[in-house]
Amino acid sequence: MVGSVYILAVRAFIEDDNGRVLIIKRSENSKTNPSTWELPGGKVGTGESLEEALKREVREETGLEITPGDVMGVVEQKFPIINAVHIIIQCKAAGNVKLSHEHEGFAWVEPAGLSKYRLADWLADFVKDMKVERKSEGSGFRNILGFIRKQ
Repeated sequence: MVGSVYILAVRAFIEDDNGRVLIIKRSENSKTNPSTWELPGGKVGTGESLEEALKREVREETGLEITPGDVMGVVEQKFPIINAVHIIIQCKAAGNVKLSHEHEGFAWVEPAGLSKYRLADWLADFVKDMKVERKSEGSGFRNILGFIRKQ
């Protein structure tokens, strides 16, 4: 019996200064997940590090330059022939969004509002497994949103 074939993908969880998350909408002609919203990113190429792949994919899809941070989680997506493993990495970004031809829209969304969008299955699974909690910064003057994995 042949085991499952897996591809590895990296995804950027980009937050702006107001705690909103960047999501992008795949074109209706996309072979996978047409007209659904997802995080920027994609497949890791042969010989690429995770960071190299993430920076390349985000630049290609959005025109943004990113600074990757911590890994937030991993989600599996099952297809009929292959499976994809999405590694979601928290990022900061610089620049203005300029979408590739593969995408037809973008939005900066409050984390609590992500479920209102028609998300790609893998992202919907990730969002369901997350909870939003308020954290105080060191100064105590400003609250920021942070994502924490449910235990």
